[in-house]
Amino acid sequence: MTSGAAIKQGFRLARRSRGVVWILFLTNLGLAALAALPIYRGILRFTGYSLMSQELVRGLSADWLTDFAINNPGALERYAAVITLVGLLAIPVNTVLAGGVLCFLRDPAAGFSLGGFFRDTARYAWRLIRLMILGLICYWIVLRLLNQGLSGHLGEWTHDWQSDRAVFWLQLGVSILLLLGLGFVNLVLDYARLKLVMEDGLSAACAFFSSLGFCLARFRRAATVYILPTLCGLALLGLYRLVVPWSVINAPVAEGTWTQYRGPLLVALLFLVQQVVIFGRFWFRVATWGSEWSYYAGTRPGVAPPAPAPAEIPSPS
Repeated sequence: MTSGAAIKQGFRLARRSRGVVWILFLTNLGLAALAALPIYRGILRFTGYSLMSQELVRGLSADWLTDFAINNPGALERYAAVITLVGLLAIPVNTVLAGGVLCFLRDPAAGFSLGGFFRDTARYAWRLIRLMILGLICYWIVLRLLNQGLSGHLGEWTHDWQSDRAVFWLQLGVSILLLLGLGFVNLVLDYARLKLVMEDGLSAACAFFSSLGFCLARFRRAATVYILPTLCGLALLGLYRLVVPWSVINAPVAEGTWTQYRGPLLVALLFLVQQVVIFGRFWFRVATWGSEWSYYAGTRPGVAPPAPAPAEIPSPS
């Protein structure tokens, strides 16, 4: 199967995967709410229902944030710690949920059920966690070698250079190399997850090293299948930034009966738009997995790519 055909098949699979996309979206929305709850309660306790609480609807003021930090010593550090912990929790949670998504992609014609999804999630949970640990070790190695090692040596080498432009381009090259290294680890982990589910009984280490060989042998097509749907998700963020009327949102509020409702309504509308964008990004993530699954299955002898459910035949009237 060519990379173009695999991507088309992946998008067709994603259109039938709304159930698993909703699970990914709602789970991560719950984690985000868990991280934001202490911050919300702290701000509400400090401002109450004063005029300042209405001003904060339109954005945080630097003066108010300084005043808040002075009157609540250690609060910002505690909030940062909560956000960090929830962010770390999101890594294994999304890793485990990937097992249920990939099991659905294996046989989408069987349809989606919540119980079946979580049974499949539990079935592959520990192997995916072990694969996640291998991936974190690889991320650390890449960051250690490129971000600290190469970048540090480059900084010492160019310390006495007179041309800032030359130093900038060298540091930019290291940063691009770092992103490429992290992206390659992502690519290997994606195909390793596919192997764990597709070739049942495989260990996490075997899946990782087999995926590494697969990606090196078929790098161009494997990377194309991974990159193009991922870029669609990034393009969605760019579209959001261009379409949202920030000048209207940040415009000063005129006096009148509309004033007391304008801020909350704009915030609510902006929140809904942002959730639509996040849902779309999860949809493109599932489309990426579907594309990778279709391409990988097409390269395996005796393994058929996932087929969509047959179309319903209308009964004769």
